[in-house]
Amino acid sequence: MNSLDLAEIDAVVLAGGLGTRLRSVVADRQKAFASVANEPFAARIFRQLRRAGVRRIVFALGHLADSAAPILDQWRCERGPEILTSIEPTPLGTGGALRHALPQLHSSTVLVLNGDSYVEADLAALLATHRAARAAITLCAVQVTDVSRYGALAFDRDGRYVSAFREKQASGGCGWINAGIYLIEREVIAAIPDGRAVSLEREVFPAYTDGRIAARCESRHFIDIGTPETYAAGADFFARVA
Repeated sequence: MNSLDLAEIDAVVLAGGLGTRLRSVVADRQKAFASVANEPFAARIFRQLRRAGVRRIVFALGHLADSAAPILDQWRCERGPEILTSIEPTPLGTGGALRHALPQLHSSTVLVLNGDSYVEADLAALLATHRAARAAITLCAVQVTDVSRYGALAFDRDGRYVSAFREKQASGGCGWINAGIYLIEREVIAAIPDGRAVSLEREVFPAYTDGRIAARCESRHFIDIGTPETYAAGADFFARVA
């Protein structure tokens, strides 16, 4: 699978969340654009997509959207993917924000990434998995030593499809989690209710655990910056994975 395949697929970066838990340390900007190791966190996602050959990226913005504008304008000046924005009028959640961006999406399959988490996933291999499985949704999964913050994935007997999304549990332990990178067919996005808050993780994905969500498990380092503690750990994380 080469980069030309990804060049035909639009990407959406979900970067509109309220970032409530981070406000004590990042109050003036959207968390995906907060500085981590001297550059906006989302810069790593942008470079990841550019390296993969993606030619068209829609940033789904909402809370503090204006704080992203100068950064996106700078990236537009570089030779690289076309950059567009979709700004939600009210908080719509991950699913609602993706549905709101649909008019700007041209491809039949859409690459979706959470703007506040990062894993150096093999995006071409994720696409190969998606096509081979003929899935409605394919997600990237990573293994962590403590699933208590995330909730864990359950798989079918062959380990190819997600059979359940387990809620966060205090017991924690090692397990596979949703890494926040998806390939989603356009008709799945179109079926999301328009104009209201919808969660991909809690409302959309569970409806497809009947053999329509494939998974690619990656042994990769993963970080999300959703809490002050993980945000503070970002610099060390990128120093290790650089």
